[in-house]
Amino acid sequence: MYKRLKQYETKFNISFFISSILSGIATWITIIFIKNPLLIEGELLIFTTLLAILLVNLGIDLIHKGHDNSWIFVTNPNQIKISTSTKCEHKPSLLSNRLLSKFFKKRWAHFMIILPSFIVFYIVMVSGLIGVQSLNNAGLNLVNFAPDISWLLWFPLLWLLTWIANGRTWCQTCPFSGQAEWLQRLHPWKKTSKKLGKRLRWPLKYSTILYSAIGFSILTWIEEFYNIGGPGLPMLTSVVLIYIALLEVTIALLFQERTFCRTICPLSAPLAVTTMISPLGTFRVKDQEKCKNCATKDCMRGNEKFHGCPWFASPGSKENAGFCGMATDCYKACPHDNIDVPIKRFPWLDDLFVNRKRFDVALSVLILLGVVFFQFFNALPLYAFLDHWLSQVTGWVSIANVLGEGLNKYGWLTNGYPMPLDYAMLNLVPIIIVTLSSRGNKWKFTSISYSLIPLFAATILSRNIPKFVGGSLLILNEIFSPTGVHLTLRETLWGSILHKLGSNPCSATAEWWALLIMEAINIFGIYLSIKAARRLSEYDGVPLNNYLIPIITLGGSFVLITYWMSSPMNPAMPFYNKYLGNLLYNPLQAQPPF
Repeated sequence: MYKRLKQYETKFNISFFISSILSGIATWITIIFIKNPLLIEGELLIFTTLLAILLVNLGIDLIHKGHDNSWIFVTNPNQIKISTSTKCEHKPSLLSNRLLSKFFKKRWAHFMIILPSFIVFYIVMVSGLIGVQSLNNAGLNLVNFAPDISWLLWFPLLWLLTWIANGRTWCQTCPFSGQAEWLQRLHPWKKTSKKLGKRLRWPLKYSTILYSAIGFSILTWIEEFYNIGGPGLPMLTSVVLIYIALLEVTIALLFQERTFCRTICPLSAPLAVTTMISPLGTFRVKDQEKCKNCATKDCMRGNEKFHGCPWFASPGSKENAGFCGMATDCYKACPHDNIDVPIKRFPWLDDLFVNRKRFDVALSVLILLGVVFFQFFNALPLYAFLDHWLSQVTGWVSIANVLGEGLNKYGWLTNGYPMPLDYAMLNLVPIIIVTLSSRGNKWKFTSISYSLIPLFAATILSRNIPKFVGGSLLILNEIFSPTGVHLTLRETLWGSILHKLGSNPCSATAEWWALLIMEAINIFGIYLSIKAARRLSEYDGVPLNNYLIPIITLGGSFVLITYWMSSPMNPAMPFYNKYLGNLLYNPLQAQPPF
C-alpha cells in the first residue's frame, strides 16, 4: 500500500514538474515573440500556480517522509481539558427559521443561490473584454463595470462578510465552483448515476491550504504589478476571472469533487481562517452522540437522492469549522435532521480553542498577514523610494516593461512596482516576528498564529474601506452601460455625489472619515486578538507575552501606517517627513488612498 502511495505521489509531482516546464516555455515564447499582454498575464498566472504547487509538494516531502497528512496537525503537549462552560454557546441557530430550513432542504436551493452571481460575473467578464479600456492620469478606469464591481464592491464585501456572516458565505455563492460542479455532476441540482471526469484523488499528504495562501500572495503581486485592482484596465480583470474559471473546470474534470476549492483556490485560505472567528458558524452536528451512532454517514457519503459533502469536511468535527464550504449537501442528506448552522455569541472565537490545531493554517495566517502588511506599507513614500531604488539596481525595471509590453497604448506605465524581492521580504515580516516570539517551537508558533487571525480579518477589511466608501457608488452609473461607453466620471450623478462627499476617485482617495472607520476596525482586530491570546495562553500553556509581542508589534504598525498613509502628503505642512508623510495632522485633512 505504501509503495503504491509513494508511486502515485511521485507521478503526481512529475506531472506538475513537466507541466511547470511546459508552461514556463509557453510563457517565455509569449513574452519574447507574441508580446500579447493578455496572454502574458494568463501565462504568468498558470505558470506561477503550477510552480507553487510543485514547490509546496517538495517542501512537504522535505519535512514529512510519510504518506499521510499528520504533518498538518499539532497537538497540545499540555493536554489541558477545554471546559465548554467557559465557551460561547451556539444559540440560537440560523436554521431554526422554518423558511430558511425548508429552502436549504430543496435540491435546487444551492443552484438558485449561485445563479445570480453566475450571471453577474459573466457580465463582468464580457464587459471587461469589450468595454472602454482607457486609464486616467492616476492609472485608473472608473467607467467600466468589470473592474469597478470587482474591486470597489465585491472584494471589500468579501471581507465584510467575515464580520456579518462568515467568510465561507462567498464559497456558497461562488459561480466558478458552481459551474464546475454542475459540469462534474452532469446536472445543476439533481443527483445522476454518473459523474464526468477522471475523479483522481489529490494525495492526502498534500491536502493543505498552503497552496491557497501562497496563491493568494502570488495573485496579489500580479494584481499590484498590473494595477488590476486599481481599478485598472478592465480586460486584465477579465483575464483573472477567466483563468480561475478555466482552472477550476480543469481541476474538476481531473480530480474528485471540489478539490480546487479545498486546496488551490486563492481565496480558500483567507476565507477559511476568517470563518473561524465569524459570528455565523458553518454546518455542524446538533448531537454528537447521534452522529457517532449513525451507520450510514450520508452527510459525507451521500445517498440515492443527495450528494455527500464535496468538501470532505465532516460536520461532526470542530477542526473542520473553517473548511466547510456551505454547500448544503450534508444538510440535505442527513437522515436524522442532526445538522444546523449555529450563530455564535460575541466574541465569536470558540473555533480557535482546540487541543489539536493545524500547522498549515498557522503558516497560512502569517503568509496572508504578510500580504496585508505589504498592502499597508506600500502606501508610504518610504516604500516607493526603496522599491524604485531596488528595481533600478537589479535591472528589474527592464523586465517589468517587457511583461507589460503592449499596455502602454491604454495609459499603463510601470517603474517596476512592486519589485518581487521587496514584496517577498515584506510578506515574511509576520513569519519572522512569530518565529522569534515562539523561539522555533512548533506548538507555540501555531498557537500564536491562531491569535493573529482576528487581526488579519480586521486589517484586510480595513485596507479595502477606502475603495468601498470612496468608489463603490460609481457602479450605479454603470448598470445600464457596463462597458463604460459614453460615461464621463465627473458628469455622472454618482461621480458628482462622491466628490461632494469629499471623495476623489479620480485621484484614488476616499473621504476623510474613512480613516476613522479604518482605525476603528484595526483597533477592534487588535482587541479580539488580545482576547483570543488570553484564552489561548490559558488553554495551550504558552506564556501570554509570547502572544502580545506579535499582536502589539503588528497591530501597532497597522494603526500608525493607516494614519501616515492617509496624510495629505504636503511638504508645506508641519511634521512632514519625506519617507512617512505627515507624522501629525488633523484627521479632517485625511485622504485615505485606494
